[in-house]
Amino acid sequence: MKAINIIKWSEDSDLHVGKTELNGWHEFKAYGNIDFCTRENLAIVDSMVAWFAENEERLYSLVCNYVNENYEELLEESEFMDVFDEESPTWETNVGEVSEEDMNSGDIFKLMQISKFVLHNPEKNVVGVSFECAWDEEHGFGLVIQGDEVILQGGEQEAYHSA
Repeated sequence: MKAINIIKWSEDSDLHVGKTELNGWHEFKAYGNIDFCTRENLAIVDSMVAWFAENEERLYSLVCNYVNENYEELLEESEFMDVFDEESPTWETNVGEVSEEDMNSGDIFKLMQISKFVLHNPEKNVVGVSFECAWDEEHGFGLVIQGDEVILQGGEQEAYHSA
């Protein structure tokens, strides 16, 4: 991930936000620029970012594998497909215009845009990832990875949960 070391952190009493100029993560486009967030003390921000950088390839693979393996179930639970009919063959979403064919193809790089990473203490081996997605504009999609598995998934707010 290019320029991960250029994060401008703003300290807040609850959630610290790190702004970047990153406009994508591998094949995922960003919804705006990618933010980093944490509830941890900013004194350990360098170790959190270093942990993320060391694990970034593994995290990317886990996200892609999980979403691809569970896409049909995610789509079915959302009931998004009900928006398509003969009069409305396409639908405008937060990530762009999509058709029923797009949704059935499951091209996650077209149907999802990354918005943020939620960094937790590196000792926990946990990170949250938050996306805007075509199938749930209101809640987005978020997941939490611990070690080598996705332990939580749901709306984008799930990404803030710590193990």
